[in-house]
Amino acid sequence: MDGISISNIMLWTGALITSAATVYFGAVLTGFYKEPLMARFRRYGEERRPAPAISFAVSLGIWAIMMTLIMRVLTQQILLLQNTLLPLIFSILSLMAFGAAIAMNHFESLRVMLPRWYFDLLLIASREERRLIAYAWLRLPRKMRWRLNGDQAAFRVWADMVRITVIYGARDPDDPWAQWV
Repeated sequence: MDGISISNIMLWTGALITSAATVYFGAVLTGFYKEPLMARFRRYGEERRPAPAISFAVSLGIWAIMMTLIMRVLTQQILLLQNTLLPLIFSILSLMAFGAAIAMNHFESLRVMLPRWYFDLLLIASREERRLIAYAWLRLPRKMRWRLNGDQAAFRVWADMVRITVIYGARDPDDPWAQWV
């Protein structure tokens, strides 16, 4: 095997896995994937607040370390990349990501600030309203969930409509028995 070894395969596999984890946590952090945080609202008992920004920073740091190792291998094998500073750049990126994770872990305000939609729901909705929003999220069709994942303003309007329904109660205008209740 010319140039392919077990260590290179493991290195590329690790890079692929950390890339996928970084993209996943980035989607959760930006609000393009709301499922994991909505599932937390559905839990009963004490509410524990997640910190997707810390998870993203740690996965970004591990990804940057993997890219540093890959760039070291590539700079030794490819003549055009020998005089580049790519391994140094990825090393600095990993240090910055781990430093950001430590800072976010230390300061509560940084931890709960992202994703923005989650922080807004914590401020405006009660625990019961957040739980009912999470259960209403499950009732939405998949295409509608994807639409609300991508459009933060539409999600905010939808969440407000669910809250209004919770506060004032839902009523069927075609129910003939509703007038006697």
